[in-house]
Amino acid sequence: MKTKLCSWIRCLVIVPAAALLLAGCGQKEEPAAPSAQNQKSSDTAASLQKAATEMKDKVQQTAQDVAQKAGVEADKLKAQAQEQVQQAKELVASEADKLKAKAQEQVQAGKEQIAAPSDKLKVQSLIDQASKLVSETKYADAANVLKQLASFKLTPEQQKTVDDLSGKIKTALAGDAAKSVGNLLNGTK
Repeated sequence: MKTKLCSWIRCLVIVPAAALLLAGCGQKEEPAAPSAQNQKSSDTAASLQKAATEMKDKVQQTAQDVAQKAGVEADKLKAQAQEQVQQAKELVASEADKLKAKAQEQVQAGKEQIAAPSDKLKVQSLIDQASKLVSETKYADAANVLKQLASFKLTPEQQKTVDDLSGKIKTALAGDAAKSVGNLLNGTK
């Protein structure tokens, strides 16, 4: 911007000066009365002084205009830069939030993976305990142990085992109930 201003000023100064120089060189000196020539020189000097003053004023006005335009452009560029900085800040904040959420998901998944083996062990332990109680014909206790499994997520294999044990317990309890009723009826006769 400064380079354009300097070039512009040079053009405004050099062109009129060259014109004045050429105008002066092109005149033929004619012998005239010394007072007329002095008068002519005074008029030429005054004209040159006036032209130089006008040129100076124009150059100053042009410099002010250029400086004003440069200021406006600088303000526009500053505003654009501030807007880009704000957008960059928002983008960084958004990406940071996404990364934070993803990290939290991964931590939660890690916790679930750690908890899963201990839950599987607990489930298997309860199934084994219920199986042992069924084999010892302690069906009511086995049914209570199986109720504890309701809060766990079972694998299809574990679910099949629990269903089989539940069926055995129901059958056995129903048979025990029938025997009890039969014994009561036989005992009261």
